[in-house]
Amino acid sequence: MIRIAIDGPGGSGKSSVAKAIAKKLGIIYVDTGALYRNIGLYMLEAGINPKDAEAVGAALPSLTLELKFEDGKQIILLCGKDRGDEIRTPEASMAASDVSAIPAVREYLLNMQRDTAKKNSVVMDGRDIGTVILPYAEVKIFLTASPEARAKRRHAELLSRGKDVSYEQVYNEMVERDKNDSTRAIAPCVPAEDAIFLDNSELNAEETMDKILEIIKKKTKQKPNFYAKAKVVVAPLFRFFMRVKAIGIENVPSDGGLVLCSNHIAAVDVISIGAVCPRQLTCVAKKELFSIPVLGWVMKKLEAIKLDRGGSDVAALKASIKAAEAGRVLTIFPQGHRCPGVNPATTPIKHGAGMIAYHAKCDVVPVCINIKGAKYGLFKRVEVIFGKPISYDDLGFTEGGRDEYLAATEKIFKEICALGNYSSLPDYDPSKDKIKNKKKRK
Repeated sequence: MIRIAIDGPGGSGKSSVAKAIAKKLGIIYVDTGALYRNIGLYMLEAGINPKDAEAVGAALPSLTLELKFEDGKQIILLCGKDRGDEIRTPEASMAASDVSAIPAVREYLLNMQRDTAKKNSVVMDGRDIGTVILPYAEVKIFLTASPEARAKRRHAELLSRGKDVSYEQVYNEMVERDKNDSTRAIAPCVPAEDAIFLDNSELNAEETMDKILEIIKKKTKQKPNFYAKAKVVVAPLFRFFMRVKAIGIENVPSDGGLVLCSNHIAAVDVISIGAVCPRQLTCVAKKELFSIPVLGWVMKKLEAIKLDRGGSDVAALKASIKAAEAGRVLTIFPQGHRCPGVNPATTPIKHGAGMIAYHAKCDVVPVCINIKGAKYGLFKRVEVIFGKPISYDDLGFTEGGRDEYLAATEKIFKEICALGNYSSLPDYDPSKDKIKNKKKRK
């Protein structure tokens, strides 16, 4: 899966070239500007000042906006109707700029745009795609041109649609919109730090597309990363000596953000899962591991997320959510620490899995590590059982909160336990929990 973010000011040609790029690559094109234009048009027709944040925010619940794709073509239904070229007038353009500076409007559209990119390879153009909407896009381009060149293009476009408008009017409105978009407090139109800057003042549409295709090819033609190289060496050895076998591997989606939750027996659990999982894992590891020579270096190279288990680690939580939002497979253990030799169904769990799934708006795959005797050993058969994905909608979220996070995590962990066969093992005994007892002694 690939996400391509093309940002830039009005008239730079980003929408036209984004459509052409999407068609060339056979992926979905998302015109985010059209979403704002529809909201701007709605406010104008309702007699609401697009600059009045309070009035616009109050009117949002009264409109419906549906984003659909038919044969790869984007269709936006405003209150059930496709408004077509009505959203392309200078008045609608200015209204779009005005409403796009209102936090409530941006929040209204944020999840719609992110959810589309989580489920599909996309080309998305706008003014803050690489900085706000898709900060983890594989390719980020900031496309621009001189105000004169952009005004000339927009003027020709409007004339071709039968609009009676002068070049001077288009130029003045474009300069004003540039100022509004680049100086607004919320998501200004500025390049992302890792975006590639492309000025197409002297380029035609075909030349611009060729330049962008070159950038995409260069950015996506990457050498195997450290994880891929390590897996080539470690995975076969681990599968042979530990007799690791995957069951239900078809239940792991081929792309898109995902939270993968497993029971926790030993420190090598993540290696067992990684040895058979077809996708790269992003794991959460306790901070103490990062201070161990060599191992700490390996953890950093694997892009593991450092977790302070001594309290509520907000930074680790945010990093975990961002990883899932970015389309990665986040691997976590709801038990919080290793619980070998006991029936996992009787162990206590933490609510982090539910919290991350809620904020990342992603599905969860339950995983059970099933070992005879519940402990690792050379040439002992280890089964890594992947259950069917639990969709975000089935996790029972309404408004979030600790109770909902815990209820969702309990549902996930119940599915994990149902995959294995640990009923013959003894129940969890807190008094024999070595990790907890060590903490008490400290």
